[in-house]
Amino acid sequence: MKRRFLGGKANPAARPQRGKPRIDTPGGIVLSAIPSAVLAPLNAVAGTGVAVGAAAALAAVLAAVRIRRGDPKGPAFGGLIGVGIAGFIAWQTGSGGGLFLPDLVWYLLAALVLTGSVVVRRPLVGIGWAAVGRGGTERAARRRFAVATALLAAGFLVRAAVTGLLSLDPANAWLVAAKVATGLPGTLAGLAVLAWARPRPGARPDRTPGQVRLSRSPAPSAGRCPR
Repeated sequence: MKRRFLGGKANPAARPQRGKPRIDTPGGIVLSAIPSAVLAPLNAVAGTGVAVGAAAALAAVLAAVRIRRGDPKGPAFGGLIGVGIAGFIAWQTGSGGGLFLPDLVWYLLAALVLTGSVVVRRPLVGIGWAAVGRGGTERAARRRFAVATALLAAGFLVRAAVTGLLSLDPANAWLVAAKVATGLPGTLAGLAVLAWARPRPGARPDRTPGQVRLSRSPAPSAGRCPR
């Protein structure tokens, strides 16, 4: 057993280091959105039971593939859990419209939180980029964070409106098409907005009020004492 002498310095390499938070990847987010995207068309064509069974089987296969390639387990099982909750609500309500209630609640909550973060001038897009070590403090970056967060909130509001109408009339072909159009394509559009808001490398941070202002007077020449 090694002893540590008094006054000795510990090896920095031996100290445990905190890693960055494990969040879902863009590809993982797209895969998690696929099972929910097939619910609406399958429910309209084949019925609620077939839609839930097919979506659950697809979600299980995607979760197994993601875990095998080393993705975080929580996001990997997210699609399967979402389909299970939707199927349970549809069974309890006795209507295919219950399949879309979890999505409706999620979209409304996401839009509310994103909008609130913009109102209090703490846009969640900026907080997210800072969490992975890519935060930006320059004015242009803060403006992009606010615009991106507002765009995401608007997208969630549109998806909530479509999903709410579809829950009332799940067999409407136009609403099913709108749900498909705002589902996976909406996820891809959201990822594009996040990529656009990514802080640019080499950007200079804004000058904070607490910084010391340098004097513009010339420095005294060598060998002369200032009077």
